[in-house]
Amino acid sequence: MVSQAAPSSYDFITTERQDEALRYLAAPEDTEVMYGGAKGGGKSFFGCAWCFLQARDIAKALGIKKRKNPIPVGFMGRKIAKNFRETTLETWKKFIPQNAYEIKNNGAEIVIDGAVKILIGGLDHTETVNKFNSSELFFFFIDQAEETTRQDIAVLRGALRATFNGKRVAYKGLFTANPAQCWLKEEFIDNPQPNRHFVQALPSDNPYLPDSYTKTLTDAFGFRPELLAAYLHGDWNQSDMPNQVIQSRWIEQAKKTSHIQDTGTRFVVCDPARFGDDEAVALLMESAQIIGHKVLPFCNTKQLSFELARMSKENNNCCVVVESTGGDIGAGVIDELRSLGIEVIVFCPNGTSSKPTEFYNARAEAWWGAAKLLSEGRVRINPDYDRPFMTKLESQLCSLTYEFRNGKILIESKEDLKKRIGCSPDRADALVIGLWALDKVHRNAVHKAYPDQIRESQREYDPLEVYR
Repeated sequence: MVSQAAPSSYDFITTERQDEALRYLAAPEDTEVMYGGAKGGGKSFFGCAWCFLQARDIAKALGIKKRKNPIPVGFMGRKIAKNFRETTLETWKKFIPQNAYEIKNNGAEIVIDGAVKILIGGLDHTETVNKFNSSELFFFFIDQAEETTRQDIAVLRGALRATFNGKRVAYKGLFTANPAQCWLKEEFIDNPQPNRHFVQALPSDNPYLPDSYTKTLTDAFGFRPELLAAYLHGDWNQSDMPNQVIQSRWIEQAKKTSHIQDTGTRFVVCDPARFGDDEAVALLMESAQIIGHKVLPFCNTKQLSFELARMSKENNNCCVVVESTGGDIGAGVIDELRSLGIEVIVFCPNGTSSKPTEFYNARAEAWWGAAKLLSEGRVRINPDYDRPFMTKLESQLCSLTYEFRNGKILIESKEDLKKRIGCSPDRADALVIGLWALDKVHRNAVHKAYPDQIRESQREYDPLEVYR
């Protein structure tokens, strides 16, 4: 296997955290590492230095000598080729010994010691990506990996199958990234597999930063403590984006909330799975908190409606809220439930908002309403409730962004988010739908309690109404 010890002629000075990342990358098994965190953490330098050493060590371990056609061993790049050339490649030129490599083939590859080569570029070029379908590599390095999608990386991972004269070394992948709500957080921090490791990068890891760097960051982002925590301390739990619908601090606040307006009403809410890799999520809610859940892989109409009917029956035949765009699995579930005599409330995400001058559609209004409830401390998240399930749900809640389009609020689509973070926000959508349904479920309960009349006070004021 390839040793990660730097050759004596090119001995780069590394920090403790970089040494930690190197130890993971030196493991005899196939390994991926995310070296991610604060701005200025020496991430690009580390990636370039590791690629150089990895390529030379592979050549040495496999006995690859100088040759007319150097052997491709790895890929180094960013999402956008132009950004790679202007940033990462310039870092390479600054720190890698000039007499040890040549940039050839119109800037598409770096040849090292005349023996092996690293393909370089961006994942935005179809020609570059197509090469991976036929390429056989030993390693890759993606800089600013928060810009990529899981689909981008799947092609690279598929190219890790190289051998030379029937021999191979452990395949490696290195990502460097700034904190962001993206697929990296899911794979390397929230739910990492045994062969995937996260090492936090900090400004103190970069000896080339000026002494004033920390003060500069503090002055620039002091008014946004969550951004300062991400940029200065590499905190992936505080990496809120300016256009993020739900802020992470509201989630933390909901975990500390001990009391919310309690109507005593239970109901089930479901976001059906649309595609094979999505989840069908059913939540049992009591007022504005989750007290039970069921997650099903993609399933058929009868399987899902049976599970929802069971949850309703076990909770005093409570109401069921189902998302449906019409003609999808949700529509079939609704028909099945109603045929069983179960009360159903339908949420149509593409339907017209009750405030059409403010929101692009009902989905935008529901997500904005959920954000409002969370920001006001009117949602409770039990900090002891099934942490694996809730960790993923909380991550999804903080993932969606919004934009103003024609003067209205539009929420990022499921399809776009799935490309960006690698999964559909099914758990978060279920909770958002549940919060949207609070006042409707409560009013229906009042109707049942007072079949001949609705209390005038209830008409005038609903304590769980999102918009007063």
